[in-house]
Amino acid sequence: MNNVVRRCPGVARLVQVGIRDFCAEERDLVRNSQGRIASYYDADLAAERFAGATWVAQSKRIVADLPREVYVSFDIDGLDPALCPHTGSPVPGGQLFHEASYLLGEVVRSGRRIVGFDLVEVAPDPAGGEWDANVGARLLYKLIGWTLRSQTAGAPGRRGRGGFCTSARCPRCPRAASPRICWDCCTRPGRRGMRSAP
Repeated sequence: MNNVVRRCPGVARLVQVGIRDFCAEERDLVRNSQGRIASYYDADLAAERFAGATWVAQSKRIVADLPREVYVSFDIDGLDPALCPHTGSPVPGGQLFHEASYLLGEVVRSGRRIVGFDLVEVAPDPAGGEWDANVGARLLYKLIGWTLRSQTAGAPGRRGRGGFCTSARCPRCPRAASPRICWDCCTRPGRRGMRSAP
């Protein structure tokens, strides 16, 4: 957070989700950011859910704070430490895998575009276990999928009548002219032989 805020003046908004472990300097930086930094603390999100809030509603509120173009920096220690026990800063609490994936999807469903991403703090098990790498790889798969989806969502010529895209190059579309499959058609659930969206 510190480097982005101090070295990247072009970043209009920094939204942090699931913050659990922070120092007084970081807290003060958020408080003095004049709204440039929005932080959603893990304990606050959990308390809201205990009181009846849904992750769907919370995700929509978080995404509403984002600009139209989004760079995602995903620190894997934001997940529950059961999912990444060897990361550098395991702290009790954190998001479940499907919560993180849903939030990424909500960014795209809102019409925002993911312009890039990074995944950090994935650390190997010193004993050679593959759990951390497995979770990291699956999260990377989701990041790639949602980023690709955000590149085509809302683009002209996508998804015409009947749910098909209207690209002349997609073989699933009525006007197929090429063997290339577009993202919209190949990821629609229920299509025979096709996989579901990320």
